[in-house]
Amino acid sequence: MLKAEIYPKTQRLSCSGIKVQVTEKLDGSNLVFFKLNNELYFAQRSTIFNINEIDEYKQMLYGGLYGWLNEHKNKLMEELHDGSAICGEWLGMGKIKYNYIKEGQRYFMFAKANITPDFKLTNIKYDHDLFIYPFATQQIPDFISIVPVVRNLNHIPFKEELDSLYDEYSNSKEDKVEGFIVNYENKILKYVRMKNGKLTDHFDWESKK
Repeated sequence: MLKAEIYPKTQRLSCSGIKVQVTEKLDGSNLVFFKLNNELYFAQRSTIFNINEIDEYKQMLYGGLYGWLNEHKNKLMEELHDGSAICGEWLGMGKIKYNYIKEGQRYFMFAKANITPDFKLTNIKYDHDLFIYPFATQQIPDFISIVPVVRNLNHIPFKEELDSLYDEYSNSKEDKVEGFIVNYENKILKYVRMKNGKLTDHFDWESKK
């Protein structure tokens, strides 16, 4: 006979200190900027470009991005720490046409990260309080926006609560609202209500499998 406990103790659920952040899901195109070996790069869809290639590949870039890069590339190169990355949405390519664009806001940051020598993102963080750290001055440049915060919660919301929050939030906005991103313990989940420009009910595909 061997006296030993082999099944690990189950952790207690902590109901205090839960931090859940709900942000607006923007109908944009994924765009990542990073600096590696003192070179500035950006990634759109499945392609990574060196900033020095933008004239050569101008026709491949997102609409409006070429001019934006020419205006801000030097500041990005100066501000970003080597090995750091910022992840965001480039507006204007989706079904929703935002008023932000009229005001010159096209790039909305939703995460910070690090980049490896083989061009892999690591240490991705969605906490807005950390977004200053990729920048040398620890200030986000004025040509970069942050995805809008809808609500901070101390609990994980059910669908019914998100439905109610969506109605409240979308009624307060001039632009259409595609949905929400729910961030809990650095895990993000999508809550989508606007598809192809039309309002639909959120459908939880995972629960229907």
